[in-house]
Amino acid sequence: MPTTPQKTRKTVVKSPYFERCPKNGKPALESPYFHPETEESNTTLLIQCLTQLKPTLIQAYPESVSSDPWKLLIAVTLLNKTSGKLAIPIFHTLLQAYPTPLLLSQAEEFDLITTLRPLGTQNIRAKRLISLSRVYLQDPPSRRDARPSRAAGPPISPRKRAKYPHTPISHLPGAGAYALDSYRIFCSDEWKDVLPSDKELIKYLKWKWAVDENKEWTPGEGVLGPASAEYITELIEQLTPQESPSPIPSKGG
Repeated sequence: MPTTPQKTRKTVVKSPYFERCPKNGKPALESPYFHPETEESNTTLLIQCLTQLKPTLIQAYPESVSSDPWKLLIAVTLLNKTSGKLAIPIFHTLLQAYPTPLLLSQAEEFDLITTLRPLGTQNIRAKRLISLSRVYLQDPPSRRDARPSRAAGPPISPRKRAKYPHTPISHLPGAGAYALDSYRIFCSDEWKDVLPSDKELIKYLKWKWAVDENKEWTPGEGVLGPASAEYITELIEQLTPQESPSPIPSKGG
């Protein structure tokens, strides 16, 4: 009498390469750089690399004078439309000769023009530095007394800009958008609300949003969402000086 063949029990063989095969039978495509299981650890490692790359211009200047709004305003007056390589030595020379608003307010304009000549527009800058220091002494900024800003805020449409917020330094000579953005970022801890147009401030805020908040940020739209490993890698490449090797560890290391 014929017997019904018994079903043999299948033995599941676990692939050493794929932990679980998708329902369609095809292995999922994976990034050659970031394995799904290690995405979080890769992001953490990349953030550590990014932390070392604080934009050197901002790190030295004007962040280093964030506790003194007068010095910060001197810094941005020199940095405006000038490379940091030229402006930083002049900044230190000025502060050695005129370490206080009083001394700079009493400076001879001719002496300042001579010092500022390597930066260009030395006549305008000399007058502004003296005027800034005088007004700073006569009407010093106070956190409790925000003033209307003359500068325009970020664009809200192709033909319209928002009003720039009141700040304690808005009444001072030379307090344009770059100076006000710098003050709000470095002196008043409003960096999350600032949408600057200056390329160095943009670099700094991209770095700060990624390192402090793990967020992707743009000056046009603000926060876009969590910072991915790919985004952080791109940011590291942007911030790494051309003459320096990339801080991203190789796969073998």
